[in-house]
Amino acid sequence: MSKLNRPAALRLHNLQVSYTQNGRPVPVLGKLSLALGQGEIVSLLGESGSGKSTIAKAMTGLLPPSAAIGGGELTVGDGAAVDLTANGVPWSKLRGRKIGLLFQDAQQALNPLLTVRAHFRESLRFHRLASSAKEADGIGVRLLAQLRFSDPTAMLDRYPFQLSGGMCQRVCLALSLCLKPAVLIADEPTSALDTVSQKEVLDLLRRVREEHGVAILLVTHDIAVANAVSDRIIVLNRGVIEEEGEARAVLSRPQAAYTRKLIASRSRIADAPRRSDEMPTASEPVLEIARLDKSFHKKPVLRQLDLTLHRGDIVGILGQSGCGKSTLARCIAGLERPDGGRILYRGTDVVRLRGRARREICRRIQLVFQDARASLNPRRTAVQLVQEPLRYLRIGSRREREALARFYLNEAGIADELQERRPPQLSTGQCQRIAIARTLILQPDVLICDEAVSALDMSVQAQILALLQRLHRQFGFAMIMISHDVRVLRSFCHSIAVMNEGSFCEVKPAEALHLESRQPYTRLLLQCAGELEAGLG
Repeated sequence: MSKLNRPAALRLHNLQVSYTQNGRPVPVLGKLSLALGQGEIVSLLGESGSGKSTIAKAMTGLLPPSAAIGGGELTVGDGAAVDLTANGVPWSKLRGRKIGLLFQDAQQALNPLLTVRAHFRESLRFHRLASSAKEADGIGVRLLAQLRFSDPTAMLDRYPFQLSGGMCQRVCLALSLCLKPAVLIADEPTSALDTVSQKEVLDLLRRVREEHGVAILLVTHDIAVANAVSDRIIVLNRGVIEEEGEARAVLSRPQAAYTRKLIASRSRIADAPRRSDEMPTASEPVLEIARLDKSFHKKPVLRQLDLTLHRGDIVGILGQSGCGKSTLARCIAGLERPDGGRILYRGTDVVRLRGRARREICRRIQLVFQDARASLNPRRTAVQLVQEPLRYLRIGSRREREALARFYLNEAGIADELQERRPPQLSTGQCQRIAIARTLILQPDVLICDEAVSALDMSVQAQILALLQRLHRQFGFAMIMISHDVRVLRSFCHSIAVMNEGSFCEVKPAEALHLESRQPYTRLLLQCAGELEAGLG
């Protein structure tokens, strides 16, 4: 455990955690210790599977039944040490009020049957921090306004399923902060957010630290985020602390080989060669979107939107959360019905199609979701999951479907010994590969990736992008890559469409998108991205 230069807000001593897999305990953390000083921001940096989220859940009593704590003590402030192996740990007094936890998957952390207003009222009144519903509403409106919600009062009456992933993340952050905890554990709080919202959230974390002296443990795979706000960085690899120290020293002069590998993985994305002009553009478009409109609860989400995609094109869509990116993807894939306009696939308006004709078009336009694990049935094996579209569409015999599934799993980098495993037994990156294989088995003409790499650590991001490049070269489909990460779009796409409030404010070749743009909105996005990258060389 490192020495602190300030009074301790939290101490974790000799934490040991194992998970039960196939009836056997698998060690995840072995005698791990860390400490946070009052008002200190410490980033816990590492790849998925390194044990970062396990630490966060162990300190808040939220480990799953398959986990067992073999040892460990937790001390918050000047309170008594809590034996984490004992029965009857007072989590209702520790969790939320003393230790706040901001979850990585914000959408699943919220109750879909409750409005945002009800979430605030329930939390504040349970912890006796609001004497009335009106007072709870006022606290909610103030925090939502700080997190850049344009109409925080109206947001109180929205349900989680009516919000984008980025909006849910900001709501969860407001719910964590409303309890004024002494320690805030933020588990990947910015992975689903655009660069503007990322900057706002990080600025808010700094302000919370400065104004209230809250200690923050930031769990992240994003080196730029860790560099932007951290006093110290702890690098975790397979349950072991590889390196820790002052943030700038760790990132500029890394001592551990693993830390150097993480930094190199980030460079691989930025330096990846773009494949422009390798695939000839067809004379006729594969996909045409003309004057597309979509509203939710009378609020316009897509406004007179136009886009054309030819065979082999890779078009990136950049914009803030809530601007309509995912709604556009769902409309194209047939998961939402637009209110107006046309979506033409090879000249056929797919909006008007029904039944068998619509299903045939669905084969040709496939969508890879942001949360791959949530899109996969946890009870099915990888080879069963990839066969699902063929079985649904009654294509081929059972033997032919299995052979095709294994072929595409191999193409996606899932080895034979992993193909009989289920999603809970696989890493996040492996689940994303399975989701990609499941879309490609139908041999689509258009592949839409909706934030397909935003939740992945840097080394896995680089692997998935390299995989998509190879498959694109091999099969020649057109792609729409939706992302809030400017680096990813610049390195991967031929052109980038900047989306703001449901329409494209500009569409340019990827290399032509820069800070000198005439569009203020584009300059804002690029400026915030540049500020996050500052200091990383």
